[in-house]
Amino acid sequence: MTLPRREVLRWGAILAAGSALGACSSGSPASAPSPTSTGLADSAEQMAALALWAAQQGADSGSYGIGGALVDSNGTVLQTLHNRVFERLSPDVQAQSGTAFVSDPTAHGERQLMSWYLANRVSLGLPEPGSLTVVTSVDPCLMCASALLTGGVNVGVVAPDDYSGINYDLSGTFTALPEPLRGRAIESFGYYAVSGVRPYQGASATAFSGTEVSSDTYDDCVNLYATSADTVRAERRGSGTPPSQLLDPGTQAQAIDVVRAFQVVYPEAFTVRVSDPRRPGREVRDALTRLVAANPGSTNAVGFVDPFGNLACAAADQSAVNPLSTAFALCTRAYARTRFALVDSPMTNAIAQQALTNPTFGTFVFLVAPDPFTSVGMFDLGAYGSTLGGQASPFIPSNFQYFDLPPNVTERDLQDVVYPLPPLYSDRIKISPQRIDAS
Repeated sequence: MTLPRREVLRWGAILAAGSALGACSSGSPASAPSPTSTGLADSAEQMAALALWAAQQGADSGSYGIGGALVDSNGTVLQTLHNRVFERLSPDVQAQSGTAFVSDPTAHGERQLMSWYLANRVSLGLPEPGSLTVVTSVDPCLMCASALLTGGVNVGVVAPDDYSGINYDLSGTFTALPEPLRGRAIESFGYYAVSGVRPYQGASATAFSGTEVSSDTYDDCVNLYATSADTVRAERRGSGTPPSQLLDPGTQAQAIDVVRAFQVVYPEAFTVRVSDPRRPGREVRDALTRLVAANPGSTNAVGFVDPFGNLACAAADQSAVNPLSTAFALCTRAYARTRFALVDSPMTNAIAQQALTNPTFGTFVFLVAPDPFTSVGMFDLGAYGSTLGGQASPFIPSNFQYFDLPPNVTERDLQDVVYPLPPLYSDRIKISPQRIDAS
């Protein structure tokens, strides 16, 4: 039996609500509704409170306190998701039980909402993107803003972020984005009026643009993000062991479980090696080319070279299935998830901690560099920033390298797009794409 479209949407909302409710804890704000009580919304305040509820789930799980919800033009809430960059390690790893550890650097709430929408749009008969709005508790970062632009939805923002938010200067002109993305953001992003704080700024197409968010809800969104970010950053600083204190999984027999785990996601893992991890050459290019050839429909591949020069992980894009399934997103996600699984198991925790470290100590290598004039290209730049969180070590040569450029893109184009980015990317991480001469 085929359900009518209205019924599909209703059940989609109920199923989404059930999965989100399972993550609820007693630490959630008493004033925030749960998805079981917000199937329909009729104001910015109601949506902001729901985004705040989702954000609290992120903070409670050990990640950033940011959350969002997808709503249609009739006020039907289709999905709620929160930040899941970090997850807590299980009780099985006794010394680290409950420690927050990075599991997916791309798992921001807004990016997940867009991936969910793009994956389910046809099968669930979801509305056209122009009639949908993602309401987020905090201004989206570069990765999430680019994901939202790729999906084509409208955006409603509650709280600002002057460090990594796409509207970090609060001007509403989106100078951090290149044209034509800047114009598209102006047409689709809205910043809700907050009682006694600010007027509405932005696009009229954003759901509930004529209504206000209360100052209490606004303050809660600001404060939750700030306090959770401090906690997460403190945890993150301790998650990367310097290479001088590590053993090389490519040459040490006791690290065989690490090698086998990565070969599950990338069969050639640890079979390609370069003498200098910051100077990948023809061997890496050939491996990435083989990966594209083995994945019909793919046009790009990205690899991660560990601090010892091993090609530890690589992925080809699946853009034909989902435009946000870029080679970089899949590669960084595969590395993080595999590392998390190894650290989270009492059988492999010790060896994983001895052999694997934060990606800032390795090198990401693109077969083809991101196109900075497309939303998907900017998504990759943002995902790279979300992966690193801070400056690579060492900074020169770059941790971000590529073999080829997209058509009609120059090295200068790629460098120039970095300078206007929010402070996280331009000042702290200092994104610096570097071309490899593999001749």
